[in-house]
Amino acid sequence: MESKDQLIQTGLIAGLCLSSLHLSWIVLILLGWAQPLMDFIFKLHMLNSPFQVQPFSIGLAVSLVIITFVIGAFYGLVFVLIKNLMAKCS
Repeated sequence: MESKDQLIQTGLIAGLCLSSLHLSWIVLILLGWAQPLMDFIFKLHMLNSPFQVQPFSIGLAVSLVIITFVIGAFYGLVFVLIKNLMAKCS
């Protein structure tokens, strides 16, 4: 039972971590800070940015958060499964 709880918890944590990063990006877009930040980061790497931040879209924002949560949760589950397999082998 502990393994199942660990699987669910790790999946949720990984999903929340990944989606929260993208939620932060959405907030930067809403505040109008995304393009200057992206330009600054590219400049630090001595690159010209070929990317331009598009206008805010609630549908795309919600989709981004949901999709990144699902991907993060999936990789959290994979992490626990691999960790459990490795623990059994040692």
